[in-house]
Amino acid sequence: MYYWKHKTKSGTTMEEELLSCKSVSKVMIASAFLSREGVQVLQKIKEQYSLKKECIILYISEQFSADKPYEILNQLSDLCITKILFDHNFHPKVYLIQGEPNKFIFGSSNLTEGGMTNNIEFNYIGSPSQDEINDITAFFDYCDNKAKVVDAEVIRYYKDKQTDIEQLYKAQKKLTTALTGFTHQDDAFSPDDYDIDDYFFNFGDYETFFARNQKKGGTDIKAKRERVQRKMLEIHQQVYPNIRKLGIAHHKRKENITSLIIPHPINQFSVAWLGVRYGKTPPEIDVLNIYKDKDDDIYGFQKHGCLQFSISSNGFEINLFLAVRHEAIDRDYLHENLEKLKPRIEIELKKLRGLGFEWVIWDNDKDEPIIFDVDSEDLSTFCDFFRKNDKDGRESYLRKFYEPDNNILKTKESIAAEIIRIMKILLPLYNTMVWRPKV
Repeated sequence: MYYWKHKTKSGTTMEEELLSCKSVSKVMIASAFLSREGVQVLQKIKEQYSLKKECIILYISEQFSADKPYEILNQLSDLCITKILFDHNFHPKVYLIQGEPNKFIFGSSNLTEGGMTNNIEFNYIGSPSQDEINDITAFFDYCDNKAKVVDAEVIRYYKDKQTDIEQLYKAQKKLTTALTGFTHQDDAFSPDDYDIDDYFFNFGDYETFFARNQKKGGTDIKAKRERVQRKMLEIHQQVYPNIRKLGIAHHKRKENITSLIIPHPINQFSVAWLGVRYGKTPPEIDVLNIYKDKDDDIYGFQKHGCLQFSISSNGFEINLFLAVRHEAIDRDYLHENLEKLKPRIEIELKKLRGLGFEWVIWDNDKDEPIIFDVDSEDLSTFCDFFRKNDKDGRESYLRKFYEPDNNILKTKESIAAEIIRIMKILLPLYNTMVWRPKV
């Protein structure tokens, strides 16, 4: 069987192949590079097969990682016997699982997130006989004669060299960025711009929405969008008990809790962002859609005002999203009642002073925003700004923007707490601006 990209012909991932044996007595791995994600795979192997530390042997190169390698070695100290080949250009990717059945994998996949999931890889996967296992273990015996067992002295050495390692890593990343510049000229930012590897949303999550990926189809980009979608749903599950108490609700169909992750007419065939929206409650939706088929994709509040949180190519936002481009129900309502609602709107906008909010009306003809800065502009002019610029064909929303390295985005818990806090603040303005049918 051949394994390429991130799926085998049987539909399993590389990680699943390593965890699919019935019983295992020993695991031997030679991987030039190793990441924290690789350590997690080793942990799963140890737990899945109830293996002692001595039954997992790992061989890695001296430059196996630039991501604080001493910390990775510390993690490995309780998992397996780790050996480093210091004096040789060590570059294999070999996995031998002795068990039922025996499994042998070799090819291009390192024990990293890229090798297991993201990169284009090609490997052979087979079930070797005992004679073939003897030949394979001869390779590991050769490695063993050239390797140094990782102990406290080795870990301390890597820790002492951390500054040099970081400088080398930055230089390598800079070179990679320069070489990929031809196809990445329109990227919102580069991997070097923010130190967010340990944030809830990392560079790869934002990259999913870069201009070069927005209109793409295929399994690769689909998997990346699904990964971000899972993270957004994790946040939703954490915040929703509190959000529901505010009298707003997610989409009636669970599959539509997030916005679309495939190019579609609704998103102009471009997945430029991913959001979770809270708006009118199910009884309100039923009133507004009384003559519509409930299986209709539009049955919901896609065209109704909502409070939402979203991720895009350049950061994270919490919004009061009033109107999509066309047929926005709450746009018409607000224009018809703007003069009457003006005093209440101004009162609520004053409460937002100093919090970093701006109202954005996207001019699609010019492909640029028209912005009203809540912090600095005369709030008594907002309704005039809205009346003049908000019109059919334009998106209209209030937003609070967070740079990718904002500390609030560090963990799922801190993100959820901020969403709840901001949505509570925005709720009175939302209830003022949108039509809430009596049910």
